[in-house]
Amino acid sequence: MAPRPQTDDAEPDQGPGDADGWALLDALRRKLDDQGTQTRKTSAQVQQLADSIAALVDQQRKRAQWLDVNSFVAYLMFTLLCCGAFYFVYQSRVHEVVSARDRAATDRDAAVRRADEANAKLAAREAADGKAWDAWQQLEAGKRDDAMKRINELKAAPLSRFEHEVLAARAKQAEMMQVDAALKSAANASKSGKFGEVVVMLEGALNLSGAAPRAGEIHYQIGMAQLHANDVDKAVTHLEAAVGTDTSDEDARFQLASALDRVGQWGKARAEYDKFATAHPQNPSAVFAMRRSATLARMPALAPWVAAQQAQQAKAPGTAVPATPKPVTLTPAPAVAVPPGVSPAFTKPATPPAAPAAPAAPAAPAAPAAPASP
Repeated sequence: MAPRPQTDDAEPDQGPGDADGWALLDALRRKLDDQGTQTRKTSAQVQQLADSIAALVDQQRKRAQWLDVNSFVAYLMFTLLCCGAFYFVYQSRVHEVVSARDRAATDRDAAVRRADEANAKLAAREAADGKAWDAWQQLEAGKRDDAMKRINELKAAPLSRFEHEVLAARAKQAEMMQVDAALKSAANASKSGKFGEVVVMLEGALNLSGAAPRAGEIHYQIGMAQLHANDVDKAVTHLEAAVGTDTSDEDARFQLASALDRVGQWGKARAEYDKFATAHPQNPSAVFAMRRSATLARMPALAPWVAAQQAQQAKAPGTAVPATPKPVTLTPAPAVAVPPGVSPAFTKPATPPAAPAAPAAPAAPAAPAAPASP
């Protein structure tokens, strides 16, 4: 506020009105100064408030930006997590669907394969059933050879165990019938003197499984046919197989002893004669067997020509030994009762065999000359 103006010249005394005016003016001036000061303070405070508001607004703006960034990052992470979870669920579901599809395809293929196998088994079963029926019909018709071929083909066929057993039993029965037919045919051939055919027929029948119950009889008849054919060595083998059977033991043992006697096996022949005479003392040939055994007791175990052959074979193994003359063939033995089950075509001869003439001892071979000393 401007001070009151002062003058050098003395003014005349002023009245009471002028003094009040000046006092009022001074008071007004002081109020204006106070008002200006207050206005300046208010302006400063307003400016300070504006600055504070501006700083707060700027801070809030920065905070809002940070929150926006955080929200965007959170949204982005949430989106990624949701996408990852969706992808994981999708992959799991896809794997389940693919696995289910593969299992369904595998089950389908297995079902198709089982159906094919079942159809194949059914077709094989029907084919085997048809072959079995054909084999049965052939057995009924007497075509045993064709039936046996068909039955052998059916061994690995898909038939039931019962069907296999029935076919096997029927085949065994057919083989036994074939053995019986072979024995009958052999008996007829023997009556006709065709001993070679007898041997061929009975050796073929001997290979059949149904021949086991009658193997002794078959061996006996083969041996007798070979004896009639003067093939004594082979007859010994079959007669040895026939010994001990119920059907032909009695006659087979006597014929075996006679055959061994003829081939020069005198020691074995004597043993068989003794067994025959001891086991069958009532047989008409038992007396001859005892006498022949007593005669052989004074003779060596092997005939001289047999011993000579064995000595030559021992000296030169693997080389052919020339046949030596054998003694005169024994005369037939007396007829005896035919044992049960033996064909009447093969009976013992009429008279007992005479003692074979002892052959002359073979001359000793000349000793080789000693080599000259070098």
